[in-house]
This record gives sequence, structure tokens and C-alpha cells, in this order.
Amino acid sequence: MKLKYLLNDFIWNIKRRIKVFRNKKINIVFVCHRPALWGSLKSFFEACNEDKRFNITIVAIPNKKQLPGTDFNHQVYESEGAEVFFKNFPCAVIEGYDYKNGIWFDLKKLNIDYIFFQTPYNICRPEEYHSKVVSQYAKICYVHYAANMMGNEIYDESYPFNFIKDVSFFFCQSDYDFELLVAHLKKVKTKIKRKIFITGFPRYDSLEKYKKCDSDLWSRRKENDICRIIWTPRWSTRENNCHFFDYKDKILDYIDSNNEIDFIFRPHPQAFLEWNANGELNEEDAEKYKNEYIKRKNAKIDSSGEYLHTFYSSDILITDISSIIAEYFLTGKPIIYCHKTDHFNDFSRKMSQGFYWVSNWEELSKTLDFLKKGIDPLKAKREDIINELFPNSEKKACCEIKEIIIKDFFR
Repeated sequence: MKLKYLLNDFIWNIKRRIKVFRNKKINIVFVCHRPALWGSLKSFFEACNEDKRFNITIVAIPNKKQLPGTDFNHQVYESEGAEVFFKNFPCAVIEGYDYKNGIWFDLKKLNIDYIFFQTPYNICRPEEYHSKVVSQYAKICYVHYAANMMGNEIYDESYPFNFIKDVSFFFCQSDYDFELLVAHLKKVKTKIKRKIFITGFPRYDSLEKYKKCDSDLWSRRKENDICRIIWTPRWSTRENNCHFFDYKDKILDYIDSNNEIDFIFRPHPQAFLEWNANGELNEEDAEKYKNEYIKRKNAKIDSSGEYLHTFYSSDILITDISSIIAEYFLTGKPIIYCHKTDHFNDFSRKMSQGFYWVSNWEELSKTLDFLKKGIDPLKAKREDIINELFPNSEKKACCEIKEIIIKDFFR
């Protein structure tokens, strides 16, 4: 096994040196299935795509659907909209799956130097797209798709061993993430020569441009008497931190009783699949619930790939523990955190000091009532936490990652 890895690395380096000698471009491929996660790689993609030293390709693929009774033990793949979302991007875009004939595009044809997957879950991709296969002819690079908000108990799930053992380059968001990853990687045996860098998170590179934006998703134009609220419940009940079933009907009643609000429900892309697979909410009942939002003039469901326009044009977020909190926290707007079980890590626990904690519907509705009036006693506290947890960096994460790739390729 060790000999095989050494041989693959030797062949890759020979190809790299030939390309450098012939002044060829660096081939980077992004394998993407979920538009909502694109923000984690977007600024890096843009930085490379504008640089003549790079040749960029996006391979848009479907995701394996979680099914009742079989979980992921099947070969049913379903599009999450990647083919449409990436279709007109200013680079080569390949549809990775032929739905009619059930054939996957051969990634080897792209002569890849470095490849980025959006998520580390081999189980959701066909075998030829598994990291153990791809790492034989390309260097796998990984930027985690979300901010790490939960404790170490879910780290094995977020960074599965069967993926991380094949990664050559890890790009960490912070010193805290670096320390967690280093400790986690000690549990994994691999022959891959891996490198770990603290670069910051590309998701935070271009937030400034959203601060004065609006979103077409809102039912009405922004007026002084309109309060815009977003709800992002946890997608899984397994950790005892999901309030969807506690509040889903009460939320609808609140929308009906408060015409001065515009409400957006943004479910996680995996939420309804998870609840259906676990027998908590079947597809028929899920459609009935979604239709309740269609019926209401001041409420919508947001399943779009881009959400920062909505975040920055909103007034309040209602949420369970979620990686999306970090991005919303940077808007400076109030967050109502629905609490059941403490799964915070050191990073998110510090951030939580700027949340409005609620444990039941009565507390939630009362908190909404005073925040709607503009009463926000934790505003200054949030500003202090932002300055502590998200200090301004002289260099953007996308530039840091790009320079690391360039340095490795031309070494």
C-alpha cells in the first residue's frame, strides 16, 4: 500500500514538472452538488478564475438521496440544482452525471492537478468519485463547508476518516480549527503527505458588498413598519437540538397574527430528506406543510443557493444550533437561539453570549415582540464579540489558498 502511494505521488510530480517546463496552466477542478455550499469556495474560485495561471473546471453532480429503510445503501441520485446553478459560470462547466444512461463523467479526462469537493462524504458519491480513487491521480484539497459550531462529539461525522486520510491539503478557518484537525488526524493512518494551513474562511471574504443589499425573496419592500424574520431550524433531531416539530405550527399562527412581519423559512437542504428517512415527516405531509407558506402573503420558503442577500436584508434570525449562525452573526443583527441541549464548542459558546436564548414558545414569542420594536440590548455585546472572534485579516482567505497552491505547483 505504501509503495502504491509513493508511486502515485512520484507520477503526479513528474507530470507537474513537465507542465511547469512547458508553461502549462494549473488545472483545478471543483466537484459540486449543493449550491447553498458554494460560498465556502466562491471567492477562491473567483481569484483563480481571474488568474491566467489557472484552468478552472466545475463538475456539477447530483447527490445520493437518503431513503427510508435503506439510508444511503443504494444508487439513487437526485439533483440539488447544481447543474442549473453553475450552468452559466465563466469557466468550463461539466454535467457529471448522465441521468438518462446512468453514466458518470470520468474525472481522469480532466488531467487534474488539484481537486476540491464541497463535502467530505464519500457515501454520497459513486465509487469512482470516492477520495481513495481520486487521490491516486490528483491532489485533494479541502476547505470545510461550514463554520465549526458544535463540540468534538460530531467531529468524526464532519471529518470522516475514509475521506480525510486521502486529503493532501487542508485549509483551516482559525487556530482553533487547526488544533482540532491536527488532533483528529492523529487517529488516521495514511501514507499521503498532507499539509495543514490556517488561511481563514473564504465565506467571509466578500461580506462587505452585502451590507446594503436587498432580496427579491421578501414579500414586501422594506418599510419602517415591516419586520423581516428568518427561521433556520436544525435539520436533524438526532442531537436533540431541533425545534422544527416544536414550533412549525406555532410559527404559522404567529405569521397570521402579525401582519407587520415578513417571514422566511429556510430549511437545510437535507432536512426533509432526513425527516422522511427517519419516519418523522413523510413526503406527503412535508408538501402539505410547504404549501402553508405558499398560501400566506407574508411568508415564503427559501431553498435558493444564495442566501446572504436575504440575511443582510433581514431584521431577526430564529435558529437552532447551526453553522449558518456564524455568517448571520457577522451581520450584527439579533439572533434568537432556541435551546435544548448544549453542544457548543469554545468558539460558538463565546458567540452565544450575544444570542437571545429561549427554551419554549412563550419565551420565543416574547423575545420576538420586543425585538420587532427595535429593542436590542445585546447589540453592543455582539459588536464586541465580532471584533474578538472575527478580527480583520490583511489578506483574504482566497488569496492565501491560491498562493499556497501556486507555491506547491511551481516548487
